[in-house]
Amino acid sequence: MMVAASEPGADVNGIASLLIRFSNAVDQRRPTDIADLFSIDGLFRPGEPSIRGRSAIEAFYVARLADERRRTRHLWSNLFVRPAGPRQAQVEVVLTNYAFEPSVSETALQMRIGNVVCRCESDEAGNWRFAEHLYERIFATSLPLAGGVIETPRT
Repeated sequence: MMVAASEPGADVNGIASLLIRFSNAVDQRRPTDIADLFSIDGLFRPGEPSIRGRSAIEAFYVARLADERRRTRHLWSNLFVRPAGPRQAQVEVVLTNYAFEPSVSETALQMRIGNVVCRCESDEAGNWRFAEHLYERIFATSLPLAGGVIETPRT
């Protein structure tokens, strides 16, 4: 369950839906669907460097998902939405991400917690997209997989 708060007039349900569709597209390995959740010239910063535009975002995820064994799960919490103009919203939310990344470790799950700050825009039908999606990692750790041997993560 996502905990949410907002200022009056904010479309919390619409923004929560956007975040969940993003997570689902990433977790289900669908780069085109991920890119479609951004405005045409949307800015995405999953770390460094920043990525601009749908085609660049799609290419980023095609490369990131090249290893078929890589798996992720994204969980959102502490959502705050504030209107920023007609059909625009500022969003602050906490992201917890679990990833099995064989290039990092074959025996540990990566867990990352960070803040996401977004500027979102909706079309006339009320469909929200990210104009900016900026991630700042706060914590990261490794969790041993069941039956695995603890090893030092590769960087």
